[in-house]
Amino acid sequence: MSDDCEVTGFSPQQIARWPHVHKHLSGTLELPKIEEISEEVILNIGEGIEAMLKSEGPSTKQLKVRNGLFQHLKRTLEGRFKNATLQQFGSSQSGLTLQAGDLDLCLQFKGDVPAKALRQVNRILKQHDMQDILMLPRAKVPIIKFKDERTKIPVDISINNTLALHNTELLKRYSGCDDRIRTMILAVKHWALRRDVCDAASGTFSSYAWTLLAVQSLQRTTPPVAPILQSGKDRHMMEVEGKTYDLTMREVADITMEPKNNQSLGELFVEFIFQYAAAWPFKDHVVSVRNGDHLTRKSKKWKHATPRAEKAILMEKKTRLGLHSLPIEDPFDLDHDLSRVLRPAGAMDIQEEFLRTCLHLASGERWENIVDAKHPERFLPVEEFDLFADLRTQSAVEVAALVKENTGAMEALEERMTALTEERQLNIRMSRALRGTIEETSDLRNELRTIVRTLRPRSKKMDELQKQRDEINKRIGLPLYRINELLKDVYDQLTGEIDLFQVPSLRREEDQFAWFFELQAMHEEAVKAQDAHQAFIALLKEQKVAVKSLKENEREQQKHKAELLESEPMLKDLDLNFSDAMQFDKKAHKLMKVIEKRRQELRRLRREKGRLDAWVRISSNPSPRGNDRRGQKGGGHKGGGKKRTKSGSADWKPRNNGPRPEEVQARAASGGTLSLSDLDVLLNSGGFNSVTQNTTSPKSSRRQERKKKVNARNLTAHRGERSQSKKGRKD
Repeated sequence: MSDDCEVTGFSPQQIARWPHVHKHLSGTLELPKIEEISEEVILNIGEGIEAMLKSEGPSTKQLKVRNGLFQHLKRTLEGRFKNATLQQFGSSQSGLTLQAGDLDLCLQFKGDVPAKALRQVNRILKQHDMQDILMLPRAKVPIIKFKDERTKIPVDISINNTLALHNTELLKRYSGCDDRIRTMILAVKHWALRRDVCDAASGTFSSYAWTLLAVQSLQRTTPPVAPILQSGKDRHMMEVEGKTYDLTMREVADITMEPKNNQSLGELFVEFIFQYAAAWPFKDHVVSVRNGDHLTRKSKKWKHATPRAEKAILMEKKTRLGLHSLPIEDPFDLDHDLSRVLRPAGAMDIQEEFLRTCLHLASGERWENIVDAKHPERFLPVEEFDLFADLRTQSAVEVAALVKENTGAMEALEERMTALTEERQLNIRMSRALRGTIEETSDLRNELRTIVRTLRPRSKKMDELQKQRDEINKRIGLPLYRINELLKDVYDQLTGEIDLFQVPSLRREEDQFAWFFELQAMHEEAVKAQDAHQAFIALLKEQKVAVKSLKENEREQQKHKAELLESEPMLKDLDLNFSDAMQFDKKAHKLMKVIEKRRQELRRLRREKGRLDAWVRISSNPSPRGNDRRGQKGGGHKGGGKKRTKSGSADWKPRNNGPRPEEVQARAASGGTLSLSDLDVLLNSGGFNSVTQNTTSPKSSRRQERKKKVNARNLTAHRGERSQSKKGRKD
């Protein structure tokens, strides 16, 4: 006996996944009314949203990291595509982003988009070790999704998504109309993300779709919180990607909302849930931010196509959801329904979360439970990345050994890459040489093929003519000229004057007439034999000319092959055909894949070299800040100052983060108190003698002041002061 539900047909697993939808379809679910939600719950929801903004909003450091990732991708992709510009759009630009939000980027091409641009971007991202790369080339706008290796920031890069830039501006203006609009959008997106219904790639609504749902909800409150920004008499029409759109947007400064809505954040969120959970407008209506209210399906001509979600999940095969299942109209592209990405299970998940949240609000659940992560493993905190974690416990000798090992590995890999590159270039050269020669001899080869194609049928025809001629000649036994002579003689005998003294008998005349008719029949056959012979002779001549042309063609091809072998001796054993050229192409392609892998290894080694060098610089003892090169006599290592340890050397010392020597010396000279660390710095920098040496007399101070005044007046470029010799020095 089957355990499937008799009413809905859901299996036990499906009932467990969508319990509230199952009850709703079975007619056993009673939804509460919005008036039943207590003030305590509404207050807690509002407090939870405000706390969420503080904890889940991006910090200054995170925004800096996001911008750094964007700049890195911008340099990389714009360096690869010279006619393209990488731009930010979406929540990161409209101010509607969360910590877990993705980075939306648009690769905008000026002119034609290169062939297989998305595949080229995919290859570049793999070279830079990006994770979870997913290409969606058949989407309305081609897009590639991935995560950054280090920051774990999800990134979406779309191709020529010009309209999205205007959508971003629209949402930015909505956010500027009322602080509650931005807060509500972030709260809805946070709830959808935590409940795992905010991922278009997995078959649920996109972040942009949830934003429009939130804005539509705020437009339908009483009185409205959000205005209709796309209204007005003056329309702004613009052509984007060959299609004209109405991009009208009102300025925020020109909008006044009277009467003003004074609902709290908690009340607005509760109303958002009840607008979609209880009313479920998708049955007969379309969400339309442009219109400021729901449109009927009939007015949009967006009929709910079959199968519906609850039927599609019951089908054994993987079934696509019917069009316009949960319709949301794009504000500018009015033919675009944002629900086109939904899958049957995704649509069921969305309805389940609305019903679940509605019931939770009625039962008094707190904000933490309402936004409880459906899959907590997706929201584990990303540990702060310590670039030098493994080096902090290493000694100077060990780090120097790592630097040496890294350098050796890089040199060996570079040599290997050079050899692979040379081998690939050789294969390309061979292929080009073969193809070039083939192209040069293409006319000859075409001529050769034409000649060869005519030889066999001509030879066959010659055999048929020869057979026909020989059979006739064998049958009649007389040549044509002899038959003509006999016909003439017999004809003369039959038609000439008769000698009365030698009148032929009747028998003889009958024989002569029979012979004449026989000669006529033989003549007809002999003519056929003669015609066959003449045709045979003509074909034989053509065959001789064709054979001669064939030999000349072969000699010409041999000449070209000899020229090729003279330039490329390695092609000695190859024929001039495309199969050999294709073999070289395939080998070059395989080598290219190997070279790409080696390049990735080389990039890792170079990054490791940069990391090691950076650690050496950080850990080495830098020159004091006050002793800048430009202020030293001699202007560098030659004239004065201690030579700084080279970056990467093995004898570097950890950075001294204690007091600066000149500060301790000044404190000691003035009679101030010194700590143990101060004494240690003082002893390492020359002891107490350095204090007396650095103490200047009033006379020397006045001399230094005079020098400063002279230098201030003399602003011209000069080489600097020279040290005085002992002979010229005054005592």
